Amino acid sequence: MTGPRRPRYIALVTGRRDRATRYPDCAVRTRPPFPATGLLLALIPAPLVAQDGAATVRLSGEVRLRAEGDGRTANFGDDAATLSRIRFGASVAARPWLRVFVQLQDARAWGTESNTLTDASADQLDLHQGYVEIDGLGVTARLGRQELNLGDERLVGSVGWTNTARSLDGAVVSRALGRAEVRAFWMAVAERDVLLATGLDPHDNEGLDEDGWLLGGWAAFPAGPATVELTLLHDRNALTDQSWTAGLRAHGRTGSLLFEAAGAYQFGADRAAFLASGLVGAAVGRATLAAQVDWLSGDGNPADADRGAFHTLYATNHKFYGFMDYFLAFPAQTQNAGLVDAMARASIALPAGWRARADLHHFSTQREVTGNRFLGIEGDLVVGRAIAPTAAFEAGASAFSPGDLSQTLLPAFARGTDDVTYWGYVMLTVRFAQ
Repeated sequence: MTGPRRPRYIALVTGRRDRATRYPDCAVRTRPPFPATGLLLALIPAPLVAQDGAATVRLSGEVRLRAEGDGRTANFGDDAATLSRIRFGASVAARPWLRVFVQLQDARAWGTESNTLTDASADQLDLHQGYVEIDGLGVTARLGRQELNLGDERLVGSVGWTNTARSLDGAVVSRALGRAEVRAFWMAVAERDVLLATGLDPHDNEGLDEDGWLLGGWAAFPAGPATVELTLLHDRNALTDQSWTAGLRAHGRTGSLLFEAAGAYQFGADRAAFLASGLVGAAVGRATLAAQVDWLSGDGNPADADRGAFHTLYATNHKFYGFMDYFLAFPAQTQNAGLVDAMARASIALPAGWRARADLHHFSTQREVTGNRFLGIEGDLVVGRAIAPTAAFEAGASAFSPGDLSQTLLPAFARGTDDVTYWGYVMLTVRFAQ
């Protein structure tokens, strides 16, 4: 279920997403890394390992450790935490057209056990992905729990930066058409009337509340030097009340010029909102320089029934609106005032395999609040390198200088806006496959 190849400049400007991150069951092939691999294989029932030579098993996994220093709350004490995410997956190809993938995940903050001696519960262990994949007649269907990433994840993404990441329950059908790809999907995201296992009257299973669904389609195809993406989403009584979102994105490169334009219009009952984004940049030697503006509409009159603030639905907002994560949940986080984010961006390839990226954000609301729009300025710096074919190191630091409106809209500045806040991290990621 891979799409058109993403131009390299997007990785330089908007952050790298490698294949192993997007599809955890397709991690980089390497030698068996741990003696435990043989034990795990031995625990898999024999019919799954081999049956008349038809079935094969492939193991994959990830260990990610991240230490964070957190000073994002103004006029308050600093904090620190170490997060770990451990994943183990098994892909079973039962037939050339049938594959099963199961991925377990343990995501926790160190030291959160209630007792370091007696607490042996696995309360942070969960099924992150578990699906059946069927190929036939050029169509691939995935049925079950799975990550869903559409394009650059501005509307739907797995939010891989977080310690748990997002997975959805449902079905995705995709088809590759040359260099183009088309997907259609249905996801159950809010089961409000759970069916009873038994009951004399089946109608007792039905309640007053409707279930919440995410339905839609996505397509990507080449058009000259650009790749064009089309998105149509219907959020049925889940995050919104029956809203529709239609999106268009074009990105590419011609010579040393880099460009991207994206827009989305959200509509439905008493709803009319939009998102717009534009980027232009240039590759200069080993560096990439770019300017970008993101515009999320606000509600001009919050007192009436019409909704004009754009909802980012299931987006991976961390990668767009500053790494300090002051702006993750739209429209609630800016109290329906929208957001305008003007950015200067740069990345460069350094010696010895290192890469560096810097972003400077100027945040303001789209509509005035108490006669003001300015929220603050944030600077983000990230450096990293691969330290082995399957391992990578990364470190980042960020600072935020608040505007007067930050105290009104952002809870982190409820105690005042006198301080420049900061945040930083170091992270090690190791992936393996067999």
